[in-house]
Amino acid sequence: MEHIPSAAEGSDAEVPHPSGVRDLKRLRADAAARLFADGVPGPERRRRLTTLTRDALIVHWAEVAGPLEGVALGAVGSLGRGDAGPWSDLDLVLLHDGRSLSKDALAELAQALWYPIWDAGLELDYSMRSLTECRQVASKDLAAAAGLLDIQPLAGDDTLVAQARAAIYSDWRAASRKRLPELLAASRARAERHGEIAYLIEPHLKESRGGLRDYMSLSALSATWLTDRPHGAVDAAGEHLRDVRDALHVVSGRPVNLLGRHVADDVAGLLGYGDPDDLLASIADAGRTVAYALDQTERGARGSLERSGIGSVAWKARRMARAPRHVTVSEGLIDVDGELALAPSVDPSADPLLALRAAGVGAITGLPFTPGLLEAMQAVPAIEEPWPEQARIHLRDLLRGSHHLVAVWEALDLHGLAVRWLPEWEGVRNRPQRSPIHRFTVDRHMIETVVLASKHKREVPDQDLLLLTAWLHDIGKRAGATDHSVDGAALIPGIGARLGWTDAFTADVETLVRHHLLLSLLSTKRDPADPATARELLDALDGREDLLLTLRALTEADAQAAGPKVWTPWRASLADTLVATARPLAR
Repeated sequence: MEHIPSAAEGSDAEVPHPSGVRDLKRLRADAAARLFADGVPGPERRRRLTTLTRDALIVHWAEVAGPLEGVALGAVGSLGRGDAGPWSDLDLVLLHDGRSLSKDALAELAQALWYPIWDAGLELDYSMRSLTECRQVASKDLAAAAGLLDIQPLAGDDTLVAQARAAIYSDWRAASRKRLPELLAASRARAERHGEIAYLIEPHLKESRGGLRDYMSLSALSATWLTDRPHGAVDAAGEHLRDVRDALHVVSGRPVNLLGRHVADDVAGLLGYGDPDDLLASIADAGRTVAYALDQTERGARGSLERSGIGSVAWKARRMARAPRHVTVSEGLIDVDGELALAPSVDPSADPLLALRAAGVGAITGLPFTPGLLEAMQAVPAIEEPWPEQARIHLRDLLRGSHHLVAVWEALDLHGLAVRWLPEWEGVRNRPQRSPIHRFTVDRHMIETVVLASKHKREVPDQDLLLLTAWLHDIGKRAGATDHSVDGAALIPGIGARLGWTDAFTADVETLVRHHLLLSLLSTKRDPADPATARELLDALDGREDLLLTLRALTEADAQAAGPKVWTPWRASLADTLVATARPLAR
């Protein structure tokens, strides 16, 4: 294993580095650069950087304080968790028992500890508190309480740190009914300020929805003992976000968390991505995984609180000495305490339509999937091709469930089901859009378009044609695409054959995908009241009024899904004028 010099060692034999923290800033940066160059995996790289920093602080304590009783130096934040990055802040707490040292002696010790760290150019977030003060601050300040959950001893009286940690955890659990809404409100406030990490061209890796702060909130929620938190995929997502943060620190040479466009190429290169869009797609996938896990953990915690209360279903069941009722909602599926679950004794490997049926039921009812059902859904065999009629009905139910479609699709996609049903989805999944008018990635934009298109179901002859076209209209926006409308239309025959569409229906979807931008283009670039403009539009639609009306609804939904300022009254009036001009000429 490569040796990383400590802060007390030097590379120059004639001028040794001073001890303590004085040279820690440079040593951390140099070590991070070497570890990246050597391809050391992220968790191990962070462990070594954490050890380097801790060792330096221990030496610093020994020089400043010595073996004191009743006082200790604790680490919180990334240093406490053991995932320190190259330029992470030092979050330190000077703990004391309130008896062993006087106020003046504590103040003198604090100055001796903090000033050399500042002089070394290191970012420091510090506090000095007794055990009682820690508990008081934690009871009033959510951020301080969550941070103290991670406290670890660095130097001094380790017993004092252990007592503080135990007390903070005990208080945290006792106040779980208060902490849960506070944590969730803080997450929502961060999302409002910084947006969703999955859909940003310049994401804030820490504060955005699905970022590192939300990832850390999972452990805080779990610490309430109200619910467990998921692991596996979400932990891999958290490590990936940390990898990106570390690369950003190395490239920028600063403790920044906003991945700006000016450094995205270099960060992508350092992490082995040939295209910054691929890096953004990986961040989007990680952020969506974290956000979904947070929602799932929140739901479990809320359910635990509700079930434990007087008057709850579980409480009544205990009083009546019977189990809560399970309500059958569809073949193989039951409603258990407001969640969609797999019915007992159902074998998912024997039912190819189980996952698609659950998707349709979830979209119609709004019942979230239990983790067990999601696991079972991944075990179902492939649907035969072309799809049978019942499979198309379940897909129709899914897309028609506009109020719940986004949440249901998120669960399906994150568990690999969307790509299983539609392999072409892989090409647009998490793909960023550089156009400033777009607020979502390509895949989420198409789902949002379906939701908005459903509002026009009474304005079109065939609702399913509108929704399926909305679902696929940007399927051609993949890497290397030249004209995404043409490229997308070329994929439709294969999709239609797989899903069992008729030739006529497939041709209609292909036509609408190929020309889904034509109404907007002609109405804004040409005279919409000119019959020649109308005839050009109708020529593309085979002269059919039904396709014209469907395209009008699709155009509005597509524009509204792009962003709140795209579909203006002016654009709507131009489109309506062109449609009104064309309808008398249609057949």
